[in-house]
Amino acid sequence: MGIDDPRTRIAHLLRRAGFGGTPDEIDRYAALGFDAAVTDLLDFAKPDLAESDAEAQGFNLDAPDGLRSWWLYRMLHTSRPLQEKLTLYWHGHFATSIAKVRDPLPMRWQNDLFREHALGSFRTLLRRVSRDPAMLRWLDGNTNRKASPNENYARELLELFALGIGNYTEDDVKAAARAYTGWFMDPQTLSFRFAPQAHDAGPKTFLGTTGNLDGDDVVEAILAHPAGAQHVTRKLFRFFVYDDPEPETVERFAAILRGANYELRPLVEALLRSPEFSSPRAYHAKIKSPVELVVGSIRQVGATTAYQDLFVPLRRMGQDLFAPPNVKGWDGGLAWVSTSTMLERFNFANRICTAREDATRTTFDPRASLSAGAAGGAGGSQNTDAFADHYLRLLVDADVPPEVRASLLAYLNDGAPSDPDARTRGLVHLIMSTPVYQSA
Repeated sequence: MGIDDPRTRIAHLLRRAGFGGTPDEIDRYAALGFDAAVTDLLDFAKPDLAESDAEAQGFNLDAPDGLRSWWLYRMLHTSRPLQEKLTLYWHGHFATSIAKVRDPLPMRWQNDLFREHALGSFRTLLRRVSRDPAMLRWLDGNTNRKASPNENYARELLELFALGIGNYTEDDVKAAARAYTGWFMDPQTLSFRFAPQAHDAGPKTFLGTTGNLDGDDVVEAILAHPAGAQHVTRKLFRFFVYDDPEPETVERFAAILRGANYELRPLVEALLRSPEFSSPRAYHAKIKSPVELVVGSIRQVGATTAYQDLFVPLRRMGQDLFAPPNVKGWDGGLAWVSTSTMLERFNFANRICTAREDATRTTFDPRASLSAGAAGGAGGSQNTDAFADHYLRLLVDADVPPEVRASLLAYLNDGAPSDPDARTRGLVHLIMSTPVYQSA
């Protein structure tokens, strides 16, 4: 049994394959139908005005917060939401922090790399990440020399990025580290440089393959291992669908990835079109990351904001863009919610809902997305039900128990404040503070 209502299914798709839909976007995709909506989301060749507009905003890309503003602008305004969502996914998968890289330019290059290969070849992505200047600095590539191999990148490649614990040995880590010796970041150009004199050209045995192996040979051996496809498939399944998929489910999708020669588009398309994706088990089953919550909230209610105003709440919620906490990235799931982070989520919702143009750089007009008939409900008229139902539908697919809806109606009809605009904003804040709104 899946999600029966077509519009609800579209809203679910836009939350998982993007950052939630605006009312107009949900209407447009619902008119297309689910299958055509998936096809459109997978189309990364269509123009994206946010790409050029982000450059025109004049963000200072030489500063970390300017880089964050640039990316938040793209996430908020993109016409290719799946591409930006996957860019965020790969940022967490190949977690790299500006705290150690220290230079925004390699971080920008890495972000562009994830965007360019978001649905491309996983083989190519692994090869490019192994040469990526930000990754080389992050995991100490320049200290990985023939005379004294540094195992940091080799270990994380096997453990986190491409294979998973239990599928390799310590000898494999050592051999991989030797294969990557001499893969440096040039400190002058900040680009990849191969230093032959620092490379170990001797024979190595990695995952049963023996020879004068280099980093590309390591990638090929990983992809030839059955766990290679399973590892990345399991992580993408958990990102798009639900946690803890059964091994046979993972293998079913891993076979698609192998059959496509590690091209990611067929796998992601299969995930989005799968019965599992539209199942009750998947629906509202994942906790929104702070970025999903913040970007989605602004888009859903049509608020405007100064991007630099978003950094502090995102950090307090536990997700600082370009600065994941460690090489594992963000744990996600229940790790997103705690006493302090939930308070910050509620405070952010309150800030959005109470923002007026004369008081803050963030503005929200609760009447803007309402029809004239529903808007009357803000003042307690006979249209109160339609008014509450509009925002319940927009924000949570109306997926709340009857007693929650009844409480919201009571607030509109009998509660304080008496000012209709303030009461309207209070209603939106209450809905944004429900448990279901915290889920995607």
